[in-house]
Amino acid sequence: MTDIAVDTVRLRGPHARRLAGVAARALPAALERALADVGDVQVDNLVVRLDVDVTAHDDETLAVLWADAIRAQLTAVRRESAPIVPRPSAGDPAGGCVPGPRDVLAAVHALCTPDAKPGTPMPRAVLDLADSGTARAVAEELGADGWASLLHRLSRALRLPVPDPAPATGWAAPAQVPVPRPALPSAAPEGAGTEQRSADEADSLPARAQLPFRLGEVLDVLAELSQLVDESTAAVDTAAITRGAGLVLLYPWLAEHCRRAEDLHPGLDALAVREAALAALVDPDDPALANDPLIGLLAGRTSPEPDAPRVPLPRQAEVAESAVHVLASFAALLPGFERSSPAYVRGSWITRLGVVDRDRDPVLLTAATRPLDVVLTQLPYPVGLIKLPWSPPLTVRFRP
Repeated sequence: MTDIAVDTVRLRGPHARRLAGVAARALPAALERALADVGDVQVDNLVVRLDVDVTAHDDETLAVLWADAIRAQLTAVRRESAPIVPRPSAGDPAGGCVPGPRDVLAAVHALCTPDAKPGTPMPRAVLDLADSGTARAVAEELGADGWASLLHRLSRALRLPVPDPAPATGWAAPAQVPVPRPALPSAAPEGAGTEQRSADEADSLPARAQLPFRLGEVLDVLAELSQLVDESTAAVDTAAITRGAGLVLLYPWLAEHCRRAEDLHPGLDALAVREAALAALVDPDDPALANDPLIGLLAGRTSPEPDAPRVPLPRQAEVAESAVHVLASFAALLPGFERSSPAYVRGSWITRLGVVDRDRDPVLLTAATRPLDVVLTQLPYPVGLIKLPWSPPLTVRFRP
């Protein structure tokens, strides 16, 4: 998006006067940066709630937060304005093929073969599904059932939790599914901005009822992943994809947090306890994160998979409380964000995509960037190379 035209801005709340100044001075430049990679979109009305303490931030930070909230809304609207769903087929198209990138179609067919095993490397061409035109062509080629099966397989590979398909009648009813993306604080200061638009209001469209999760969520992750993988890479190792790459930002507290969890569970395997403790920093409600490749690496696991089934920690609540203290200690180092909620810290800095390359020496983590990374320069420690007592050295690179 190169041109941004705004007709009218309406502000509500006790800080409307100051926000008007931010909108006039700092917001245009912040919007230009935030929307640089967003395609063209036209909306009649966009309602954004700025869920921050306006008095705790300077104008530049407020502009970044505001622009990020606008970007999130525009991205959702853009996805909704051109839903990618297969049309009912009335027979095979002429020539037996729908126009579209041949390499993407071939990669998709290879990914969906019956003998494709979990963890099978994903051809890089599959990442081109992030383009709506390519995705639509592939959806029409595969048909409704094949498209749904592909999205389900991709969601599993990308570690996005989705419901299982109904065996007899196709897909179950739509359900809300959490995805790894920045989230605004759960508790917003009164009158900090305007009222938020109803979330997922287009989920009631007939086309959406075919799938139990949002199409844009899978495609957005593919788009972000494409920026983390080198263009020369032929296939993406899905077992190397992490959605907790921001853990490296917490490394001064990771060892103490893990030792605290071990002390709470002296009779359990120390490695499994460390993995569960690290997972609690990313999402305390998702135990499957203990199998995340970055978490396993930081916990000291050398094998790719756990040796035994996971067992919930008996004192998980205390481990989760320790995680909250770690997040608070991190936020305390960021001016203006000292009082951020754990959910806000996780959504803004910790939960992010990354790729772990164990074939490098030292191991390399390529992590996605977030809009609020501009404040990470305030951290009094570097994050380019980290090592815990039980883990190998890890180099960190942020992209783009």
